[in-house]
Amino acid sequence: MSGENGKTWFQDAWAFTAICVLSGVMVMAFGIGFLVLPRFQRGRGPSSTRDAIHQALGFHTHEKAIGGPQPAPRIPTYVVWNESTIHQALSGDAKRGEFIAINCVACHGEKGMTSQTWIPNLAGIDPLVVYKQLDDFRSGTRVSGPMSAIAQSLTAQQTADVAAYYASLPGVPQTGGGRIPRSGRSYRSNDATERLIFAGDPKRGIAGCAACHGPGAHRLGAPGLARQNAAYIEQQLHDFAQGSRANDMNMPMRTLAGMLTEDEMHAVAAAYSSGMVEAK
Repeated sequence: MSGENGKTWFQDAWAFTAICVLSGVMVMAFGIGFLVLPRFQRGRGPSSTRDAIHQALGFHTHEKAIGGPQPAPRIPTYVVWNESTIHQALSGDAKRGEFIAINCVACHGEKGMTSQTWIPNLAGIDPLVVYKQLDDFRSGTRVSGPMSAIAQSLTAQQTADVAAYYASLPGVPQTGGGRIPRSGRSYRSNDATERLIFAGDPKRGIAGCAACHGPGAHRLGAPGLARQNAAYIEQQLHDFAQGSRANDMNMPMRTLAGMLTEDEMHAVAAAYSSGMVEAK
């Protein structure tokens, strides 16, 4: 074939051949580079052809399956409750703490009682609790812009002083003293919220809140929840459930909160805030 038509045919054939060769090279390169060679990477290659294709396409959701590097586990807290830490946390001076706590009044209110329901009352809270939370804010294991900045400005002794000051104030029921839990608080209670707080829900594997926070909403070393602001409690339950708050050692709060419904979170927060769970 000659002339213009022959030239066109030749050009089309050459273009077709070039495309075929290029496609073949790309297929071979893909097969060798992403499906064959990774199998010879000891301990680092994909475990299957499917995982190799996912890896080749940039989908790294199967890091464990393909032996990729795992993200470092999130450390819930750097506080270790040994004899030295407990001594430090309880060594605070309330007078010095009162002066330092002037910086806390704007949010937490005069004498540790605030009218802003999404902020916790601190008056009467166990000093071990305040000490740990401030240390967590300082280390970044609990996140809050304002609180992190404040906590980072405090020494360990000043943290203990602030904790001693707030623990000395009347407000949230103190953890000390002998109290008798009210009767009728068990799995047989007719009130669903009361059952959840004191007995949990065995069918769902949920332990009662009282197991950690005490049968009268107070227990040494645990946050006092009686008379605490409802909006604050509910928000913390949401944060634990979503994992945005994760400073609970061994994940008890993240685990349990993640199994609660929205209505249950609201009801539990309201019950503690109203004082209905307090001991006699």
